[in-house]
Amino acid sequence: MEGCLLIGGKAPSKKDMEGLFRPWDVVVAADSGLSHAASLGLYPDEIIGDFDSVSPELLEQYPDLIQHRHKRDKDETDTELGIDLLRDRGADTIHVIGGGGGRLDHLYAIISLFHRDNPPDHWYTHREHISLISGTADIKTVPGRRLSFFPVGMQTAEMSTEGLKWPLDRLSWKPGDFGISNIALDDHIEIKMKSGRLIMIYDLGPEDRQ
Repeated sequence: MEGCLLIGGKAPSKKDMEGLFRPWDVVVAADSGLSHAASLGLYPDEIIGDFDSVSPELLEQYPDLIQHRHKRDKDETDTELGIDLLRDRGADTIHVIGGGGGRLDHLYAIISLFHRDNPPDHWYTHREHISLISGTADIKTVPGRRLSFFPVGMQTAEMSTEGLKWPLDRLSWKPGDFGISNIALDDHIEIKMKSGRLIMIYDLGPEDRQ
């Protein structure tokens, strides 16, 4: 079951998301993430958060939206609450849209979610696509595309790869290790995780829209 979470911060345009959209089974907005709904042609089923950054006027445009209001002084971020709600609704694959730019602590908080036992699967900002790799992944790209990889979670990441200028084979990455600015040699790459997990980060460019 595919779930989509719209969050505050900078998000990709609808044109940037062409070819990346899925037939979402459930769509949730976290607070001001509701502002991305209209520009992306999405109609959320529910909204969750402390509602400190979503305007009443915008909420009025979605009269059927189920609202889950939380106190501003809370332990979880609105993004965490949104992910939990999608899990409760049965989503086993979660795509997060938004969260680009802004405060560094907010960005790091979202990255930290990928270290957890039940992380999101994809995160799309206004210029990057972050994808979780935990098994075998065959990833469409374009020759020359720059890709960066970071281990997440506590388990050592070991993998084999095809289609990268600098293969990741025989590497053993622990938290704190990384590989940035690798290069795709073909229109797809394959990564097989022998243990652990990675996140892959690449820029959303005009080639992705072809």
